[in-house]
Amino acid sequence: MFGFKRTQSKERSELDTELVAAANFRESLKNTVPYIEFTPEGVILYANEQFLAVTGYSLDEVLGKHHSFLCFPEDVEKPNYRQLWHDLANGTPQSGRFIRKNKQDTAIWLAATYFPVTSHAGNVEYVAKVAADVTAEQQERERNQALLSALDKSLAVIDFEPDGTIITANKNFQACMGYQAEEISGQHHQIFCTPEFYQDNPNFWNELSSGAIKQGLFQRIDKMGRRLWLEATYNPIYNHAGKVVRIIKLASDITERVDKAMKVNEAATTSLEIAQQTVNSAIQGKHHVTNLLSTSEAINQSVEDINHLVSDLNKQSKNVEEIISTISAIAEQTNLLALNAAIEAARAGDQGRGFAVVADEVRNLAARTSKSTEEITNVINDNSKITSDLDSKLQTVIEKTTLGENHTAKTSEIIDEITEDAKRVSSTIENLSL
Repeated sequence: MFGFKRTQSKERSELDTELVAAANFRESLKNTVPYIEFTPEGVILYANEQFLAVTGYSLDEVLGKHHSFLCFPEDVEKPNYRQLWHDLANGTPQSGRFIRKNKQDTAIWLAATYFPVTSHAGNVEYVAKVAADVTAEQQERERNQALLSALDKSLAVIDFEPDGTIITANKNFQACMGYQAEEISGQHHQIFCTPEFYQDNPNFWNELSSGAIKQGLFQRIDKMGRRLWLEATYNPIYNHAGKVVRIIKLASDITERVDKAMKVNEAATTSLEIAQQTVNSAIQGKHHVTNLLSTSEAINQSVEDINHLVSDLNKQSKNVEEIISTISAIAEQTNLLALNAAIEAARAGDQGRGFAVVADEVRNLAARTSKSTEEITNVINDNSKITSDLDSKLQTVIEKTTLGENHTAKTSEIIDEITEDAKRVSSTIENLSL
């Protein structure tokens, strides 16, 4: 009998010890983490300061309220909310991340565990909940998930092992390269590359696995062997220990843009060649125009010299006319004197017969002289007409050559402008960044 009492006393002592330990553990939770207690039906019995600080309520504002008071109405309407309290009332613990609302009706996220506390009879006496405010972490997670979702929708994404072995690729990447996911999973990155790529980048994956980020324009080959241009970044992903565990590549297919840029570059190169040819042709044209201008100036000078000679010839012709006029007058006077001498010789009879012969010869000479002077005068008049016509034509030639010089000079100026414009075009094209 005494032995039974000792055993019972020992068991009671152990139970008391356990109760004290449980009470101490409960108090420890209350003092260190956000903590709240509910009835099995979900009515709030207690909340510590840490929990109240997270939600923004005072203790009086939450005591006696149902747990749904801390939830958004749309969440309370969901079947899993009712299932939560059904399971807790039956003694099944629940844990996870839960969205709740604070006093300002703002969403907060709690990483929490609900654990039913049972009596010796196995009945749930109350439900205790310990929580941690993970709102900032959850918001960052949601932001990252939204970012990843946006990237997945808009970019070609592929995951690699640190050695370049393909893990998986999203649908954008599959559509871009023409492969199905199962066709490339387990293959090496080199199936997308030209032979020259790894010749030029032998340490590509060693550098990535060491944490280097690779970004730029990459030429790749799709399933059909067509060459594509991808604007991409290779991003190392680290584990908790700081070790690179995979590589994520984000890419955009810019083949069409690169092809257009190449065509523009080719057109620019052709334009540059044409512009340079234009400069060379303009320089040659300027040289020919300069020679033409020099020749035109020489012709103009020669015509002016001829014009001066014609003018001098006209002056000489006028002098000759004056001399002929004098000779003609003398011939007429001689003829008159010879006639008078003949008359006097006739009066003298036989004595004047010899003189009459001389007078007759003088008269004949005067007549021939008069006739010759008339002929010379006619020739001089004809020459005057010719020189006058020549002078008129020379004036026309001078005007034409002067006009030609002006046009040639203007042409030279235009060629200079063309040369300068072509040089500017060449300089602009050379400075293009395509």
